[in-house]
Amino acid sequence: MSSNVKERRALKMREDLRVGAQFPDFELPDHTEETQKLSQLMRGFPTALIFSRGYFCPKDRRQHQNYVDQLQPELRVNYCKLVTVSVDDPMMTREVRQQLNATWPFLCDPDRELLHELDMVDYTDESHGEIYIPYTFLLDRDREIYKIYNGWWFVGRPTAEELRMDFRDLLSRRDDWFYEDPQ
Repeated sequence: MSSNVKERRALKMREDLRVGAQFPDFELPDHTEETQKLSQLMRGFPTALIFSRGYFCPKDRRQHQNYVDQLQPELRVNYCKLVTVSVDDPMMTREVRQQLNATWPFLCDPDRELLHELDMVDYTDESHGEIYIPYTFLLDRDREIYKIYNGWWFVGRPTAEELRMDFRDLLSRRDDWFYEDPQ
């Protein structure tokens, strides 16, 4: 298989994962091995859903560290969420999350069921097996896909500031976005 065909094959995903569509409400164990449902983690707020290649990827670590440093301090007050998904097992996921000092949920797909269900398999990394293509989905409060970032190249991954602007756009859709004097 030529490298161009390999790259094109690696950058696909399920056809219905498009802007305007609703993201599936999947369940996976988190870093504590407790099963979590996406909609419950979101709790009706905009969410950045980050698909990670895994513990070994320096690009993923840099992306997550940027979010820890620049966005995480705001998460408690900005009413938005981050969720990371990888094929790492819970123990490795806990270690990665702890090393980053991240506070948001990291979900584990070590059996790669969701990976295949979403058809987001990166077939180009022969060293690490089947891993996620590093997509980041911006989801509105009802899991509607607002934006998709393709992180195949690091510069394709959203910066903390881009996520902040996306969150602002999503929150501005709310009826209570503007303060109105009740009198």
